Amino acid sequence: MAVVELTDICKSYEGSGDLAVRDVNIRVEDAEFMVLLGPSGCGKSTTLRMIAGLESITSGTLSIDDEQMNGIPARNRDIAMVFQSYALYPHMSVRDNLGFGLKRRQTDRAVVKRRVEEVAASIGLTDYLERKPHALSGGQRQRVALGRAIARDPKVFLFDEPLSNLDAALRVSTRAELVRLHQKLSATMIYVTHDQVEAMTMGDRVCIMQNGEVAQIGKPMEVYLNPANTFVAAFLGNPPMNLMDATAGEGAVAVGDARITRAGISPGRKLTFGIRPEDLTPVDRPGDGILSGRVTSIEPLGAETLIHVDRGAHAPLIVRGGRLTAARLDETIHLAATPDMIRLFDAGTGRALEGTAQ
Repeated sequence: MAVVELTDICKSYEGSGDLAVRDVNIRVEDAEFMVLLGPSGCGKSTTLRMIAGLESITSGTLSIDDEQMNGIPARNRDIAMVFQSYALYPHMSVRDNLGFGLKRRQTDRAVVKRRVEEVAASIGLTDYLERKPHALSGGQRQRVALGRAIARDPKVFLFDEPLSNLDAALRVSTRAELVRLHQKLSATMIYVTHDQVEAMTMGDRVCIMQNGEVAQIGKPMEVYLNPANTFVAAFLGNPPMNLMDATAGEGAVAVGDARITRAGISPGRKLTFGIRPEDLTPVDRPGDGILSGRVTSIEPLGAETLIHVDRGAHAPLIVRGGRLTAARLDETIHLAATPDMIRLFDAGTGRALEGTAQ
């Protein structure tokens, strides 16, 4: 069992008046794959490094299996970390890199040999055991780094953007390998990335961070469909959620010249109207839609087409359509929105009014 719990974790650096991480509360369950997602500088890597013991904790409590880890050296936390830079020993063979952690623990040689060969076979490195890192591709080096972590059989695996140095094709294949690895090992894994595709496809749950704080935690599709605030709505999704200024009226919300029926909101309240690109549909007649504008760009992407729509003084829109579209440049397009997919946020705080995943 390996449950990792962060309670009111804060981190500040000497000479800085601001907290790099503020009041982070996360519980990672046993055998869960948790993804920490966010833009550069949001505090996700700092949080991971505090879990690993590579950064001190300014305040708050970190525990693993109910044992407090504050002040416990990294080597005594039974954690394995995989870095973006691979961090392999260039003078050592793949075999020696894989077995390095076990040898440092003074594990019996026969056990090290057996364990290294088992791990190499499981991640496709058997034919490369005698090579040095310089004779490997980027994907193979990353597999060695993964294998070194697996060989130790730790309580918790930590990954700090491990796929960032790989090309697009290798990222896809290595991503799939990591998912299979998690299923095979049933291990607790915490994975840091700025790539939302990695987060959506790999994580059991996603923790989105903003300015050193937790913005939202939930299952990938829950967070995607029900963002807690406009930051999450705009960050998660490619293209992101369309966000437009809106104002509450009597039983309705006005979005530009359009009105959407919505009861229970104080008239005059300033709102932000949100709708995902795939939840906007072109319609033939103006009366069937709620939004309209001029088509300024059409991007055919093979499986889908992105349609960019200019609305004059109002925020532009992006519509995700099928591979074939009737839209034409410079024509006026009328759009209907899937009612259940409309999200409303408070314009001042950015927080969702309804439909927020818990």
